[in-house]
Formats: sequence, structure tokens, C-alpha cells
Amino acid sequence: MSASSFKVTFKLDEEDAKYFRSLFRKAKKAAGEQDPAQILAAARSLVSSVRASRKTPGFVRDAIDTLQDLTEIIEDKQYAAPAKVQADVIGALAYFANSEDLIPDEIPVLGFLDDAIMIKFVEEQFKHELNAYRKFRRFLRGAEQRPWTTVASARLPGRMGAIRDKLRAEVNRKTQAE
Repeated sequence: MSASSFKVTFKLDEEDAKYFRSLFRKAKKAAGEQDPAQILAAARSLVSSVRASRKTPGFVRDAIDTLQDLTEIIEDKQYAAPAKVQADVIGALAYFANSEDLIPDEIPVLGFLDDAIMIKFVEEQFKHELNAYRKFRRFLRGAEQRPWTTVASARLPGRMGAIRDKLRAEVNRKTQAE
């Protein structure tokens, strides 16, 4: 390990987890009173500002990818997330639309710590959906070598539907198994 970097690992105990679950529930409840488009815009804005800031710690930059994926789950028309999934994700993203958080973001290094913890909490809540979406995205990137051809463009919607159905079944199976 170099002297300029080190790894910090901590585990939330049950009380800590309960606290973040309560924040999550409050955000979901508040989401019902907010415009989903504004929540998505706020989440996208947070992603952009974190990526644009040179003062953002690496662990926050890594966590922010999850936030981007969650917004894309809702916005990706090809993925076509079910309405319940979209509502649940909007509820989760509502926390990040709230400018009042535990540690003000302006505090160097620590300012985004509460956001990073909440992102990890949300990531755990949506782990199966995120995994399915990431598989779907990988499928699309490699789906057709020549998508401009008539054969490929005609075949893609069917293949996309089949993979979407397979991934949706996998998410449902894993969620019910928990």
C-alpha cells in the first residue's frame, strides 16, 4: 500500500442500517409529492457535479455510477422497466434530490460521505435490478455487428424482447428468493 492512498472499510451496525432505512423510507414517501422529472433531473445533476468536481473523492466517484445506472433504468425505453420498478427507483432517487443531507457537500472529502453511504444502501436494495440492467446494456452493445443491415435491424427487437423477458424473470426469481 502506498503512503498516498489507503483503504478504509467500515461496517454499519443494525442501528446505523436502521437510520439509513428510515432516510430511505422518508425519501420514498416524499417522492409521492414530487415531480418524477424533477427527481431525475436532480439525480442527473448530482452525477454531473460529482464528476465535474476535482475535489470529489474516488470512492464517491465510484459510487456515483450506481446513481447514473438507476436514472438510466427509468429513462431507457428499450429496457422498459415495469411501472413498479420505476416508482421504487424514483423513490430511492428522491433522497438525492433533497439538498439537505447529513454532511454538507462543501466539506472536503467528507461532504459526499453520507451520499456515498446512501448510494451503497440503495445499490443493495436494487442489486438484482441493477445487475439485470447492466446485463441488458452489455447485450445491446454487442447485439449486432452490423445494425444498419435489414436482417440485423429486423432481428434486434425480437432478441431484445427475449433478453428483457429473461432478465425480468431472473430479477423476479432472485427477489422472491430473498
